[in-house]
Amino acid sequence: MLAIVAAVRDEMSPFLRAGQFSAEQGPGEALLYRGEIHPGVPALILISGIGQSRAEETTGWLVRNHRPDVVIGVGFGGATHASLDTGAIVIATSVSLIEGTPLDWSQGADIQTFESDPAYAAVARMAVEINGIDFVQGPSITVPIVARSPGMKKWLGARFGVYSVDLESYWVARATIAAGMPFLGVRAVVDSTNMTLPLLVTEIPGTPSGGRTGKALRYAARDPRRIVELARLARASGRAARQLGLFLAAFAKEISSSGAVAGEIRGTAA
Repeated sequence: MLAIVAAVRDEMSPFLRAGQFSAEQGPGEALLYRGEIHPGVPALILISGIGQSRAEETTGWLVRNHRPDVVIGVGFGGATHASLDTGAIVIATSVSLIEGTPLDWSQGADIQTFESDPAYAAVARMAVEINGIDFVQGPSITVPIVARSPGMKKWLGARFGVYSVDLESYWVARATIAAGMPFLGVRAVVDSTNMTLPLLVTEIPGTPSGGRTGKALRYAARDPRRIVELARLARASGRAARQLGLFLAAFAKEISSSGAVAGEIRGTAA
């Protein structure tokens, strides 16, 4: 069984609408869905909420209670490389963590890293290549604050050699690998290196779903010119979510067509 962990429902909405999934009781505020992401490929989808504690705690619950064959940490990310545009898929070879403030980062903060499972990463690469999905394969980084500005995203890419930045991948990886299970990190780019995210993204609730519409309306009401930037973000988010759905469908199809079970897939990495 595959397990997919995302932070907010918007990241998975197109995929959930396209499939046959039933809601189950998850931990706390987290949302949990069960179904098949391809015939013969059962999956659990866990929507954890934003940030370290939600991502790590709910993933820990997932691996303890359901023992999946692999955990795929997915969601939106910011591009840290100029070659990536909205909707590009980043297959993370590794996910690193940098803590503290941007000032700490520039002074040489410690980096902690977990590797993605190489066999599942190879399956992911095969899936995107066969299906013509725009992608890059390389390192990703998790930070404690939203990387809103082009300058910050470009600096992270240049300083650490990463392709995307997000708030949760490292924490999902840590809980998964601590339980002795394979992890794969995948991000769909929402904002390119030249795009500044609206200040609103730092104000929205960290819950898995709900509470964002009212915030957006109040944000736009303070300055009607903000409607344009919100519309742009909505279009980018929609494209990223659709591309993420295409990736997951292609990934599951590749696993199904190979006829491999989890142990056989992992064995190919040797």
